[in-house]
Amino acid sequence: MSNNITLSETDRDLPKHVKNGFMRYRDFKPLTQGGEAVLQTCYDENLGRTVVMKTLLPQLQNLEVYRKRFLREARVTAQIPHPATVPVYEISRDREGNAYFTMKRLGGRDLCDILDRIAEGDAETIAAYPLETLLNVLIHIGQCLSHAHNLGVVHRDLKPGNIMVGDYGEFTLLDWGLAKVWNMEDNDEIDELLRTGQQQISGRLTGRGDVQGTPFYMSPEQARETGDVDGRTDIYNMGIILYEILTNQSFMSGRNFKEIKRKILDGPVRAPADVLPRNAVSAELNAICRKALLKDPQDRYSSMDQLTDDLRAYLLFKPVSVYKMPALIQLLRSSSRKSFNITSALWLLIGAAVCIVTQLAWLALSR
Repeated sequence: MSNNITLSETDRDLPKHVKNGFMRYRDFKPLTQGGEAVLQTCYDENLGRTVVMKTLLPQLQNLEVYRKRFLREARVTAQIPHPATVPVYEISRDREGNAYFTMKRLGGRDLCDILDRIAEGDAETIAAYPLETLLNVLIHIGQCLSHAHNLGVVHRDLKPGNIMVGDYGEFTLLDWGLAKVWNMEDNDEIDELLRTGQQQISGRLTGRGDVQGTPFYMSPEQARETGDVDGRTDIYNMGIILYEILTNQSFMSGRNFKEIKRKILDGPVRAPADVLPRNAVSAELNAICRKALLKDPQDRYSSMDQLTDDLRAYLLFKPVSVYKMPALIQLLRSSSRKSFNITSALWLLIGAAVCIVTQLAWLALSR
């Protein structure tokens, strides 16, 4: 089937008896399969477009906790009207009575793949995704999360694998199945599934001895298994992703869930500057990342807007709220970090001092 939009498809008349629901889809092709669901592409005869259909694995169709998560993902995604959420077209049942929902077919790469390729030194990926581009990804995803928080929704499963970067500059936040919504009780079955570590959450660079399926992106409040989770959990997860962008390293590692949980709860607060060579990361970005990764939610940014505002301020060469720049450096700083840095400022000071001394010496000799 051609990717071009053709007149024969756009202008064809609707049949007298229009197919609705599951009957309108044909040409099913497998796309991917995870631990819980199957994704297929299929052709919508009424609108003449290819969409993605998601269904639970057959063995999970009758398990209530997975069915709840599946329906929550579809409805939460559909009820957050934001450019960074995937459009959901329909939710219904197939011929066997099993639930499905259809959504937009996305292109591009997930952020996990991008960061892995950068860490491996792939020149093409490094050129395509410089730091400024990756920070813009976080800003757009943060704006989506801020909108969700205002609607009473916390994502709780924010990680690079759930962020899609499109071929034409679009960004999409996926998988709202573990979202915590307004008025949810702490004993909700899905909440318990996440907090007890039964939910599989893949990490990055797992070939380095990490255990696949361990919650590498769990916040301290999630690890404490109290159920007391709000938008600051998503802020912590953003801090982890920012850490991985800045360091090209996984934030968390461990042989098993118990070890990782101990590191999350008892390990020191980590920042990019702790693992990178001196001056390898800007002081502002290091401060932003560290603020988001503080263990007590009350010590982090109080809202996602504050975090994204600081990232935006950094890109616009403006002061960030969590870092006090020395007055002299702020005075001498150029409008472009690429052409002017702290070292340049110091050389400028030395040059100015030499000029002043030379001028004074000339004046003294002329007398």
